[in-house]
Amino acid sequence: MSKRKIFIGLALLLVLMMVLAVGCGKENAAENTPEEPAATPEEPVIEETGPAEKEPVWGGTLRIITGAGPAVLSYYPEMGPAESGSVLGAAEMLLVVSEDRTHEPQLAEWFEEDPEARTITFKLREGIKFHDGTDLTADVVKWNYESYIQKLMFNDLLKEIEVVDDYTLVFHVHEWHNQLLPNWGYTPIFSREAYEKNGGAEWARTNIVGTGPFMLEEWKRDVHMIWVKNPNYWREGPYLDRIEITYIPEATTAAAKMEAGEADIWLSAPPQYVRELEDKGFVRQSGWAGAYYHLMPNTMDPNSPFNDLRVREALEYAIDKQAICDALGYGYTSPLHAVAAEGEWGGRSEPVRPYNPEKARELLAEAGYADGLKVTLLASVSDGGRNDTAEALANYLNDAGFIVELDIADAGRFLQDVFVNGWKDLVIMYSGTDMNYLVSAHRWFGPQPMTNLASFRRPPELVELFNESLKAFTLEEQKAATEKIVDYMTEQALIIPLFQSPGAFLHNGKVHTSYMKHGFTRWDHHDMWLEQ
Repeated sequence: MSKRKIFIGLALLLVLMMVLAVGCGKENAAENTPEEPAATPEEPVIEETGPAEKEPVWGGTLRIITGAGPAVLSYYPEMGPAESGSVLGAAEMLLVVSEDRTHEPQLAEWFEEDPEARTITFKLREGIKFHDGTDLTADVVKWNYESYIQKLMFNDLLKEIEVVDDYTLVFHVHEWHNQLLPNWGYTPIFSREAYEKNGGAEWARTNIVGTGPFMLEEWKRDVHMIWVKNPNYWREGPYLDRIEITYIPEATTAAAKMEAGEADIWLSAPPQYVRELEDKGFVRQSGWAGAYYHLMPNTMDPNSPFNDLRVREALEYAIDKQAICDALGYGYTSPLHAVAAEGEWGGRSEPVRPYNPEKARELLAEAGYADGLKVTLLASVSDGGRNDTAEALANYLNDAGFIVELDIADAGRFLQDVFVNGWKDLVIMYSGTDMNYLVSAHRWFGPQPMTNLASFRRPPELVELFNESLKAFTLEEQKAATEKIVDYMTEQALIIPLFQSPGAFLHNGKVHTSYMKHGFTRWDHHDMWLEQ
């Protein structure tokens, strides 16, 4: 795969995390944790009822605007999270995340993990067809996984995929651990026949044939994407006839289209526009998932001053996180006190290093920088060619004895430095939330991450904690292992948490959808409908 295509995918990931996740309140990011399933009452519970639920309406065209779209549609080796998220209406997975953040079968009818036998078994639903009329079978699913084996996390543990019958397949692994199913069960499945019949990878980059409720009618990159309903979808729906997505990177133009009634959903509204449009009656819909923003020091370079714990601690003491949220968050962000938010496994409600610029200066002096420490702060460009968060952080750091030079980079250079070349001193980076924070920690900061942060060194003690966590079987054991990981990263100030922005989007009040209730990786297009 070319570096250019890698960076395109990563750029879209940046867009996904930095614009889909904006505009969010201070709600608990994880009110429903996996270890607390909903109770089943023995006696009927009588609740007060409000107005009757509206019945779904068939038909209509849903109009969506967002800042950017995918670079690849169905060639999975070149797809990043943003691409996968962009085609959720057409491509489905064996599993999806449920509202209570557990595994829920989608294309699979059921699944079973057997750690002792070192197997993961999937039984597929029968009768599901791809958009081209071909059948979803175990052979097709096996072909999908073998075609992009290099894309799977922990792929070195996959021994073989056994097809038991037309609808049953078994993943045999060299060694079982708890991160296999959360990663292997959540990959999109595409038509093998369409791929082979139409020329393979080159065709798949610009086309898609899945099993989902919508089929691709037209895609013009960076312009628009149009979906039409799949009349042979395997379950009830879809209610909508069409979905039209327009890519508008300029926020004022997007806001104008919403106010003019020319769009129903805005996926990438910056927080100030969210506030303005909410005040005008538009609806903000949110969920438990979101983006976490961090200040990450370069600990990979042996000559970096940030290999000194005192210097890393000085960074956090220098920053007034609440003031930044108050000034720039428009009421939709809240401070982070660990790499995991409060309510997540390992999250904290109180700061470990509260704002104290005098303490920051003392620590810098102890480390040998009484006259100041010159550092470069890398950040991605935002509206107007600036980055307000970076400017605010620079002011706080300068007041505490650092001497900051801002490096505001375009998305391509930013991502190349973050994931390939490495950053010089400091970078404002993000991470995301998954079904639980053990999954998130492994994907972002573990020794085998989904995408490697080039200047982030994982000390042997941290690697050992990550490796030990893989063997935790019960949710209680996994939570305890996660807390150890997060506590170590917090105590060592390996990453300076800044603030969180739970995921949300805007709509005109006539859209009915469960989007965001299951996180970023699931969007049930089949049951969306529009009031006419």
